[in-house]
Amino acid sequence: MTTTHRNALLATLSPEQLPVAEQLLRGGMPAVRTAVETQNKNAAAQGRPTVDPATIERIAEDLLARTNLATWKDRAAGGIGAGKELRLRDLRAIVTSAKTVSLDDEARAQLKELQGALHDRVEALRVQWGEKLDRAIGTGDVAEALALVARPPDVSTRVSAEVAAKVVALTSEFLRVDQDPEKWRAVVELAVDTSIRRNVKPSGIPDDEASRAVAVHNAGAIPELAKLLGMKVPPPPPPAKNVRRAVSRRAS
Repeated sequence: MTTTHRNALLATLSPEQLPVAEQLLRGGMPAVRTAVETQNKNAAAQGRPTVDPATIERIAEDLLARTNLATWKDRAAGGIGAGKELRLRDLRAIVTSAKTVSLDDEARAQLKELQGALHDRVEALRVQWGEKLDRAIGTGDVAEALALVARPPDVSTRVSAEVAAKVVALTSEFLRVDQDPEKWRAVVELAVDTSIRRNVKPSGIPDDEASRAVAVHNAGAIPELAKLLGMKVPPPPPPAKNVRRAVSRRAS
């Protein structure tokens, strides 16, 4: 990562400010406080004068915004320089972290460039994702379609109502009583990880204990299973973290 902006900042500081700024750049206010504590312990042990923590803290507070800005600008410059080699999550992290910094004109220009790059990359992923989803629906690959619905390329990406209806119909048709039980269970597990799960309407449950157990376990997520089991339809489950399950085998 480049240190151009941090070095430029350090070059403008007085001798009293310089060591404080260096600690801020290393680890923010906690690093400053730790350094002061360590310095004072060593000074006391050696019979030397200690420094006033309150004075150092005031200097640090005065420099904090400037050091944060320099650090962000160096991160931004590194991200811009890396181009497409920069991982998407790292690019998004740089853009998001700009909200915690008071930007100057140069930083705003950097942010605009990074936001444009982020938009272009996410949009390209959305197009690829949409094409894969359309292909899965067209070929009747219910497992792939559900996996894609569960894992959009970006948190702001939503499945259109038209596409969702197609995946619901494909899934509902697949979940019939004469389906291979193992494939039936796999598709149920995939369906419950999606936002369309409560609209899925299986027409039947294979006649085996394992499939019935899966149906009972997931009846809250797919209400139609409860109806097929003769159970009272449970209320929707509370919001939960999106845990992505590894799929060991594909249904088709």
